[in-house]
Amino acid sequence: MFSLTLERGRFLRIRKGVTDKEVSSVFGCPVPNVFCGGIIKLSPPKRFCYARVGDTYATVSKREGVDETLLRAENGGRPVYPTLKIWLP
Repeated sequence: MFSLTLERGRFLRIRKGVTDKEVSSVFGCPVPNVFCGGIIKLSPPKRFCYARVGDTYATVSKREGVDETLLRAENGGRPVYPTLKIWLP
């Protein structure tokens, strides 16, 4: 459906026959100016880290340099346990 082009996957080039509905369903939101040969800039991927033994939101926020409240909100306040993938704001 899409092909990655330019700068290590930061952009997508729209192929012939792809509709705006298909592009919107892949991105999960409306994407303007969808046409054959058009280029869509991708947002940077979200950062994450894995929790270590004894980690809490406070220790992870201090280690990663982010606000503890935002970190807790980003992860839905679920309990922290070793090997948990923690999304960073």
